[in-house]
Amino acid sequence: MKKPFRRAFIEITNTCNLACGFCAASSRAKAAMSLETFESAAAQAGGLASVVFLHLLGEPFMHPRLPEILGVCSRLGLKVNLVTNGVLLDKFGPGLFNEKCLGQVSISLQALGGLSPALRAQTLGRLTDFALGKPPGLIVSFRLRGDPEDSFIRETKASLLGSLAQAGQGERVRDGLKLREGVYLNFGSIFDWPGGEGGKEKKGCLGLRHHFGILSDGRVVPCCADFDGALALGNIKERPLVEILASPEALALRDSIAGKTPMPPYCASCGFTAPDR
Repeated sequence: MKKPFRRAFIEITNTCNLACGFCAASSRAKAAMSLETFESAAAQAGGLASVVFLHLLGEPFMHPRLPEILGVCSRLGLKVNLVTNGVLLDKFGPGLFNEKCLGQVSISLQALGGLSPALRAQTLGRLTDFALGKPPGLIVSFRLRGDPEDSFIRETKASLLGSLAQAGQGERVRDGLKLREGVYLNFGSIFDWPGGEGGKEKKGCLGLRHHFGILSDGRVVPCCADFDGALALGNIKERPLVEILASPEALALRDSIAGKTPMPPYCASCGFTAPDR
């Protein structure tokens, strides 16, 4: 049976090992979701969304119980996309990636731009080795956001093509290149986070229609860009997720984000936009 949402974003921690200039600056205290809260969040979100992303802010490999979290997802029969900057990818050992829940590891390569040249090259080499030796069936998606003429973008792309693509060429797919079976390099621009100054003309966005998020403290947010819970609708520690998402407040916010009614001011500067559909 088709589920009502395509994606659920669960933030297991808002702590990160890097401080990238393109990332949002959160006002929240650093926290890690407890295993008990995660199991509740995952069970509820998994019943509503096709794929669970361990992502919002923070680096999931900073959570000390990440192997147990993936174990919970496997036991619940969930399909998981693990989003990471890749620097700590080998922290828990290669067995982590054999969890049956794990369908994709998405690696945000733009985070490497802030590393020293030597550490950047070393990390990119480890990530290449990971892609070459990944478990069968696991998808590895390298994400490279930024100006395609930037020297870091060009050098990183060339390195991956040289190491992973046959004859140095990748097969074109919708938003990037297929480097080899199950390994992709996707491109995009650096986006603007919501809540900033100024606004942009928008037709609508897909929050609460395509996806929703759960912050590390249990609050439910309409999308993966609401990093501080400015539009939070409730807390799964206090009310069931399905009840929160079906509330009059959530339905009104969904229509507002979609552009059916005036869009929330908080969303005006956000770079995540999509036409109505």
